Amino acid sequence: MPSPAPDAEPGGSRLPPVPAYAWAWLQRSRPVLAVLARRLTGSPPTAAFVEALPGRVERDPFTRDILLDIIAEVAFNGRVPSSRPPGASWDRGLSWWAATLAGTTPAAFDAPAAPPARQRSLFEADPGPAGQQPARGTSKAVLRERRVLADVLRALLRASEGDQVPASALRQLIAQLDPR
Repeated sequence: MPSPAPDAEPGGSRLPPVPAYAWAWLQRSRPVLAVLARRLTGSPPTAAFVEALPGRVERDPFTRDILLDIIAEVAFNGRVPSSRPPGASWDRGLSWWAATLAGTTPAAFDAPAAPPARQRSLFEADPGPAGQQPARGTSKAVLRERRVLADVLRALLRASEGDQVPASALRQLIAQLDPR
């Protein structure tokens, strides 16, 4: 089962207080309610089932565990994200359940993720230690390496048969670029 939110009781047996908007999302989520009612009662959800659910979840750890498992299974296909996916537009009730299942707060869950570190291209000069500029002449060396690599790649393409490059030619290129 997913880990509970940070303000849950020790041992993970209680949910943090479920806000009204999270219950409202659950009531609108027919697929989640259908699976939950079938698993808990063996029949489709009724108005009485939906109305009694908050109290039942509060009092009964089994119901609570089933509810969290079904939300994770149905709403997230069993893979609860650790944060809101970039560009996703979710109902805030769904976000609350996702944050709770991910073991974080809604604010932390919805916080924009730091952009991934930019990776240096094969053709860029190594900047050296942080804050230092590349040594003089590096750009000429990099340009020379690029020309050599481009020539080797052109030769490799000439050796190709249609869109197929012989494995031996690739092995040869790798040996040239990385002679270990």
